[in-house]
Amino acid sequence: MTARERGIRFLAAAVAITALATACSTSDETDRPVSAGRGGHLTYLDAEALSSMQIQVSYWQNSLPKDQVLDRLVYQDPKTFEFVPWIAEKWTVDPAGLVYRFTIRDGVSYSNGQPLDANSVRRNLQWQFNGDKPKGIQRNPIFPTSGKVAADNATRTVTVTLDTPYAPFISALSMNLAGLVADQTIDASKEVQSIATNLIGSGPFYVESEIPSKKVVLAKRRGYNWAPATAPHQGEAYLDTITVIPITEDSIRVGALRAGQADAIRYAQPPDEKLLRDEGFDVRGLRTPGLANTLDIRQTAPDLRDINVRKALGFSIDRKQILDTLYTDNWRAAQNIVTRGFPGYVDRTDAVRYDPDEAARLLDRSGWTARDDEGYRTKDGRRLSVLVYVDVYDHTSRPMYELIQRQMRRVGIELEVRQTDFSNYPSASIQDSVGLRRNGWPSPDPVRLWQNYDSEGGDLYALKGSDPTIDRLLRAQLVENDPVRRGELVREYTNYVIDNAYTVPLLEDTQIFAVAPRVRGMGNAANSVPWFYDTWIDNGTEGRD
Repeated sequence: MTARERGIRFLAAAVAITALATACSTSDETDRPVSAGRGGHLTYLDAEALSSMQIQVSYWQNSLPKDQVLDRLVYQDPKTFEFVPWIAEKWTVDPAGLVYRFTIRDGVSYSNGQPLDANSVRRNLQWQFNGDKPKGIQRNPIFPTSGKVAADNATRTVTVTLDTPYAPFISALSMNLAGLVADQTIDASKEVQSIATNLIGSGPFYVESEIPSKKVVLAKRRGYNWAPATAPHQGEAYLDTITVIPITEDSIRVGALRAGQADAIRYAQPPDEKLLRDEGFDVRGLRTPGLANTLDIRQTAPDLRDINVRKALGFSIDRKQILDTLYTDNWRAAQNIVTRGFPGYVDRTDAVRYDPDEAARLLDRSGWTARDDEGYRTKDGRRLSVLVYVDVYDHTSRPMYELIQRQMRRVGIELEVRQTDFSNYPSASIQDSVGLRRNGWPSPDPVRLWQNYDSEGGDLYALKGSDPTIDRLLRAQLVENDPVRRGELVREYTNYVIDNAYTVPLLEDTQIFAVAPRVRGMGNAANSVPWFYDTWIDNGTEGRD
């Protein structure tokens, strides 16, 4: 099939989207003038449809529009991972780590014209601390549990006073969960806030139009002039518009890119990565510090409270074979539950290794010595079987699970792989009977560990508070403001998790993007999400045939 035929296939699949978009948009995008010099209209195809755009709801696919539309008090530089001024032009923290004082940048406004001043910041922070229970809006899950916020518009200062130290507070303020929004958004109902066009931020783009589950158009914010201190340039964004279209079929996204119908896509299957690179596309495998891709072991499932069984699961997986068979050099094996550059990271290949002989010894020790007619281990008449659902958020997970299934069978463990859809996966994957659940997130701060694994948080190991050491270490690092000591606590935590086989590290989290040659200046945020502030379309570069 030629590139042009792939383009026709894409257009046929997307014709309903295009027709509906034309009917609902304020103007026909094909009639838009392209800015002189740097500018243009970028089409981005995501592998997943947007979900609720309510600020405190965290979905990976929502991060791209949020990152373009929402400014934050603090910016985390994606190259140095240092925190630098953004809407807060400076800040101080008292020695006890309880009082944070921010000086708010002058002259900032939301896209509806409301000033982004100290009073607006105060209201946003109070909303993040408390949520809005009458509307059913949760608090920001990575904010401190309590805090008092005061503002003085005359001096452009906002003061936050915490009851207890909270080490990740500045980091939390840099994330799009803490994006600053206008009163119009805060005052709206939960249902209204969930609609993308009602996300009123102060960023370099605003949401111009949306067709739910089909298309979102972001347009340049005229007059924008308050980018982060280390941004590639100051002033307005270059692009005129960004059109985000969810296309779940991998081959259609790749075909559209090759045919010039798209400018950038997220996720290409590994075999397509080489194809695109050979044809001159920029294929990026972004790995920012964060939580590695792991198979968390849920201890409500049968037989998984036995540490020997849990360790055997890990030793049965051959990561090199997975990489050599299914992936490209954009991917690499994990050596820990966190990745390189993460606070407290240490190489744990001593425990994170393929060792089927050791897996067999451990299973024998726990009494799984008999075999059934299919070669699986049994004890007391029961087969050693572990259930997992295919991760709907990762398009490479099904072939990987099927390969792991074959690897586990070699040591006598049955891996039962089931499939479900996007809407049912969050609940299906945490049923008590499910033994393994994939996790991973490119977030440079350990707050995500606490959010995922504390017994009062995600409790993704399903320990239900039975191991107090997990909670003790996670909570200790939250209140430790000394970064060196905090890193030591995180290292102690990750070693403890690995030594107790609460999870199986697989791969370092990699986000794959493919970008057309005509796209210039495409960057990324510290969480690997594309940031299009410095991006433009080189109209002198012809689209591919």
